Amino acid sequence: MATAAVSPPTPQALDETVVVPPLRVDLIIIKQFYEGRTFYVVKDPISLQYFRLTAEDYFLATLFDGSRTLGSVRSTYVERFPHLRLDFSEEEIKERVMRFANDLGLLQFLTVQGSRLKPRYDAFRKAKKNAGAHGAFYKLVNNIFFARFSVFDPDRLFARMAKPIWWIWTKQSLWISIAMVVAAVFVVFQKYDASSALMSRFFSLNNLALIWVTTIIIKSIHELGHGLTCKHFGGEVHEVGVMLLVFTPYFFVNVSDSWVLPDRNKRILISAAGIYVELVIASLATFLWAVVQPGPFQQILWNIMVISSISTLIFNANPLMRFDGYYIMTDWIEVPNLSTKSRSFIGYQVKRLIFGRDYEDASMARLPLPRRRFALFYFYAVASYLYGYFVIYKLARYMGPHLAPFGLQKFATWFSAVALTSWVVLPLWNFMKSLQLNRDDWAPGGRLRRLAIVGGGGLALFVIACFLPHKLIIKRNVAVELASPEAIRPDIDGFVEQIYVREGDKVAPGGAVAQLSNREIAQDYVQAKSQLAVAQAGVQRALAADNPGEMREAQVIAAQMEQRLDDAKQNIDHLTLRSTDGGTILTHDLQLLLHKRLHLNDIFCEVAPLDSMRIVIPLNETQVRWVRKGQSVQIKSYAYPGTTLHGSILGDPILLVGEDMPAAFSVRRHGDVPTALGRDGKDIPLERTFEAEIQVDNRAGLLREGMTGRAKIEAGTYPWGRLVLQSFLDLVSLDYRF
Repeated sequence: MATAAVSPPTPQALDETVVVPPLRVDLIIIKQFYEGRTFYVVKDPISLQYFRLTAEDYFLATLFDGSRTLGSVRSTYVERFPHLRLDFSEEEIKERVMRFANDLGLLQFLTVQGSRLKPRYDAFRKAKKNAGAHGAFYKLVNNIFFARFSVFDPDRLFARMAKPIWWIWTKQSLWISIAMVVAAVFVVFQKYDASSALMSRFFSLNNLALIWVTTIIIKSIHELGHGLTCKHFGGEVHEVGVMLLVFTPYFFVNVSDSWVLPDRNKRILISAAGIYVELVIASLATFLWAVVQPGPFQQILWNIMVISSISTLIFNANPLMRFDGYYIMTDWIEVPNLSTKSRSFIGYQVKRLIFGRDYEDASMARLPLPRRRFALFYFYAVASYLYGYFVIYKLARYMGPHLAPFGLQKFATWFSAVALTSWVVLPLWNFMKSLQLNRDDWAPGGRLRRLAIVGGGGLALFVIACFLPHKLIIKRNVAVELASPEAIRPDIDGFVEQIYVREGDKVAPGGAVAQLSNREIAQDYVQAKSQLAVAQAGVQRALAADNPGEMREAQVIAAQMEQRLDDAKQNIDHLTLRSTDGGTILTHDLQLLLHKRLHLNDIFCEVAPLDSMRIVIPLNETQVRWVRKGQSVQIKSYAYPGTTLHGSILGDPILLVGEDMPAAFSVRRHGDVPTALGRDGKDIPLERTFEAEIQVDNRAGLLREGMTGRAKIEAGTYPWGRLVLQSFLDLVSLDYRF
C-alpha cells in the first residue's frame, strides 16, 4: 500500500506556530500626549537609548508576552484595530507584524532565547558597517568639525549638587531673574556710548583669544544648567563629556532622559535652562561692567555680556539649528523630531513628483507624522535647508580673508572644497541612491522616463534662467570726505573777541569769520602811530630851519616809523581771521572758543565748498571686477534716510592701503570691511580692499565731512548663470574667473 508523501510546512504555517519572545521586563515605558494623540516613550536602561512609539505600535509590542505565536499576535492586533483590513491586505499585515518583531529584536527589546534573531542582527550590523564605509568621507568631515568624547557618569554628582540649590527653580527666582535681565538691558542703553566703543574692539586680534576662552567657559556652564535642571525635575543624567565643535572644545551634558518626562513644561524648561543661565550671567556681568573703570577687566566683562546674550540668542535660541531653541519649539508645538520628519516629508513629496502620485515610501508609512500642520513641515524644511546652506556659504566666504594674514589661505580653500562636497554633492548623491532605481526602471516605460521628464524640465528651466539678464547691484557703506578743506589759523597769538559765523554758514572769499584781540599789538600800533607823528614833526622843523643834514636824518627816522606803522597795521589786520577761498563753515560749536586764547597756527575752523565733496566706497576682490568708471550710483546718507543722491563712479578703483582706510569702513564701526587693530591702534583690513571714488552733485549742501551712508552701484547687466557660477568659484579660489 502506497504511503502519501508528507510535504514540509509552508513558511505561512510555520509563522503560526512560532512563539515570539517576550519584551524585556526592565524597559521603562512612559505615556505621553502630542497633538491629542497618545505616544509611549521606551527607555532602555542599559544602552540609555530612547524610542517613541505610537499607541498602535505600543499595543502591538505588548502582545509579545512570550506565550503568543506570530499568528495569534497578528489576529489579536487586527481584532483591536479592524481598520487595518481596509488599509492593508493580509500579506501586508503579516509583513508588518514580521517587520515589527524583527525591529524589536534589532533594538534588543526582546528576551531572546537562542540565536534565532542573531543572524538578522549580524546582517543588520554588517549592512550598517558597509554603509559607513561608503560614507567614510562624510564621516571624516564630521569627525574633523564635530566630535564627542564621553568622560564619566555624573548622575550621583548632579543629584548632590541639585539638592541645596532647589530654590533656583522656584517662581520667585524666575521673576527675579527676569527683572535682572530687564534692568541689565536698561543699563546697556544708558551707557550706549561706552558699549559702542567696547563693541568696536570686540573683534580685534588682541581680544580673539579672550573670546575663545570665555566662550568655552560660558558654554560649559550652559551645559551644567541643562544637567542640573534635568536632575531637579526627576530625570537621569548618565553622560558628561567633551565635544569638539570646529576645533573648539566644549563641555557637554547628555539630558536625553528628559524625553521620558510626561510634563511638557518641564521638558521645555530643561531645554531652556542653558539659555536662562547665560542670560543671568550676562546680567550680573552688566551690573559689574557699569561700575568698573575702563581697562582689560571691563573688556572681559563686555565679552561675557556679548557671548552670554547676543551669541546665545542668535545661535542657541535659533529653532532653525538643532540647539536649545529647536527642542523648545518641538516640545511647545508638540511635534517631536520636526527636522527629521519635515525633511523626510519634503523628500517624499519630491519622489512623488518624480515617480507620480502612486509612489509609496515604506519609511513614510511607519513615520508617525501629525495629521495636520503639513504647511509647517514645508516651511521648516525649506527654511532650515536654506539657513544651513547660508551659514556654510557665509563661513566659507568669511574664513578666506580672515585666515590670509596668518598664511592659512590654503586651509580656507580646502575648507570651502570640503564644505561644497559634504553639504551639496554628497546629499544629492544620497538622495539619488534613496530612489532605489533598478533595471526595470531603465526599461522603456520604467520610472526613469518620468524622472527624465521631470529632471529634464527642471534642467531646462535652470538653463533658461542662466541666460536671463540680471542687473548686478553692489551695496556697500560709503564715507564722505572733503576734497580740499581750508583750515583757518591765526598768524599771531590772540584772544577770540568776536565770532561772526557758526557751523553751516557760507563765507565769501576773503570774508571775515572772527576777530582776535592782542593788547601788545594794539599798544604797538598806537606807539608806532605816535612815533610817526613825532618823526614827521621833526621833518617839518628841519625844513623850516633850512638845515640839510638835520633834514636827511629826520627823513630816515620818519621812514623807519612809517615801516613800523605798516607792520603794526598788518598785525592788526591779522587779528581778523578770514577765509581765502570761501565756502561753508564745517566746525562744530565755534561759540565755545569765544574769549579763548589761540596760539600761532592753531586751527580756528575749517571751510570748504560742499559741492566738491569726495565720497569713497570700499570694494572687495569679488566686487571690484564688476565696477567701472561712469557706472551709476545711488547714495542714501544715514543723516537723510529719505533723500537719495545720484552720482557716478569717477574712476577705476585703486588698491586701498591699510593706514589710509577711513575708519567708517571697518565692521567694528558698522562698515563692510573686516579689520583688526594694528599696533598703532589703526584699523587694518583683513582682506584686499579697493577704493572707488564717487562723483555726486552736492550743491544743496546736504553732505558733510564724516557722514556715512549706503551706496548702491549699478554694476551692469549679466547672464544670471554667469553670476551664480562665479559666486561658487569664489568659494574655492578668487583666482578663478568666468
